[in-house]
Amino acid sequence: MSAKSIKFNSYDLQDSNFRTKDIIYRSIPGRQINIEPYPRRDDFRFVNSHYESKEITIDGTLTRDTEANLKISLDLMKESLNEEESNLEINDGGTTIQYICTVSNISIPEEHYHITHIPYQISFQCHPFGKETSSIPDSKTITETSDSPYLNTFDPTGSIGPLPVLTWTCSGAPTAAITQIKFENVTTSESMTVGSLTLDTDGDYLEVDIENMTVNAVQSGGARTEIDFTGVFPDFVAGSNSYSITLTGGGATFTLDQTIIYYPTYL
Repeated sequence: MSAKSIKFNSYDLQDSNFRTKDIIYRSIPGRQINIEPYPRRDDFRFVNSHYESKEITIDGTLTRDTEANLKISLDLMKESLNEEESNLEINDGGTTIQYICTVSNISIPEEHYHITHIPYQISFQCHPFGKETSSIPDSKTITETSDSPYLNTFDPTGSIGPLPVLTWTCSGAPTAAITQIKFENVTTSESMTVGSLTLDTDGDYLEVDIENMTVNAVQSGGARTEIDFTGVFPDFVAGSNSYSITLTGGGATFTLDQTIIYYPTYL
């Protein structure tokens, strides 16, 4: 069985010189739990929780043919790992998982006999979630013959819900302008309504970026602009999300191409 691939800032920590033997990354991130004690009684009320950061550590041995070459490899490693923040990529069962992180410590517990080989331990302070390196599109078509509201499911893989980009694009010009789109994740009971729209031209679209918390639209063939909304950016869970879409306007004939693009996300 081949060794597990691991790279930081594109620097390979698993090659003929660097032999990383232990990669500790499967623990969940640190979780902050907020509680409120009940007054004058036992127990407490759960308020909320959120994940703060994740620590990943690796241990291995650097081996070279001479002490001079050992120093060269070690200096190159330190230079590459000195980046303030970069991508840590780990091959996990044939899937590359990417964490955004910073090297918090490089420990080299050398002894007197370490001349052409030395042990190392590297600690990474990571953002809480890892993502696959390639996005996955979930595409649907909404037409005037669809039930109102339009109902379907979004079933992302991973171990925690992703932060997708949702886009609705006019395929052809609708008979009348689409003036409002309401998206509700029924599973999480969260919804967002974008009104004051004028989607009436082929190629017009509404884009909701959950991760960056932005809402943009191209209307009447014009320029891309930010647009206001009511409600909240909906959360998603891993597995299955039931959702509904309520459209206002569109007339007798319209077709909207819906795309939900996401990166499978992992604790």
